[in-house]
Amino acid sequence: MTARIAANMIKVNRPLLNCAVGMTLLLAVIILVAGAPLFTSYNPFEQNASARLEKPGAAHIFGTDRFGRDVFSRTLFGGRTTLTTSILSLGIALALGLLAGLSAGLYSPSIFDLVLSRGMDVLLAFPFMVLAMLITALFGQGLMQLLAAVVFVWWVPFARLTRSIVLQAKNETSVEAARVLGARNRVIVIQELLPKVISPVLIHATFELSTLILSLSALSFLGLGAQPPNPEWGSMLSDGRAHFMLAPYILLGPALFIVLTVLALNLIGESLRDMLDPFETLKI
Repeated sequence: MTARIAANMIKVNRPLLNCAVGMTLLLAVIILVAGAPLFTSYNPFEQNASARLEKPGAAHIFGTDRFGRDVFSRTLFGGRTTLTTSILSLGIALALGLLAGLSAGLYSPSIFDLVLSRGMDVLLAFPFMVLAMLITALFGQGLMQLLAAVVFVWWVPFARLTRSIVLQAKNETSVEAARVLGARNRVIVIQELLPKVISPVLIHATFELSTLILSLSALSFLGLGAQPPNPEWGSMLSDGRAHFMLAPYILLGPALFIVLTVLALNLIGESLRDMLDPFETLKI
């Protein structure tokens, strides 16, 4: 009996542990990236031909690349580009998805809901990578084009999730009572529907952010994101692959930061999901 109780306590507290570990990792990455000038004295753009492909050591923690640039410095400054682009594009997509999902669910069934739902189905039929390549082929390569490609597709999952929640919630007693009392749709959305949407959408956004970081890094790896000599985690991996057999350590910095960031976001997302679903955490 004692062992069973202890096992239950560990299982219940596991989300808190995962959240603490995830927040610690994410905070460490953010501090290093945001305070990059405090943690390195090297210019991420400065080349030094005499220090090409140096191994990690006291002078260069992650070594140097083929141009003699400090990999640690480029990793920290490149993280600004990766994280800023990911968070900005996800924020815009989240806002658009919430607005579209709330509107479609509130006025369903309607022509607006039908057209929006069919439009979301069409967008989901296109692989994100292919669509991003198409947009960059039409409008050129760069972070702005990549951000536009992300926003163009990434709002759809949030809209679908929000719409499904609203369709269930708008028939609840509290919403019906507010409508009978003469509350306007704006009041119903803000006071009744939005609080029910926030938690699941926040959890979904945490997982989507980790997926977005991987996707943006992959597109930058293919040359569709930040252009040289601007540092970015994906482009740094692409730049170092030609020298992988000779100096594999030049890939350590960006690869390590991508793994830590994605791991932290997944741990936070799983812990939020477990903590906001008490029945799930109590299962044996």
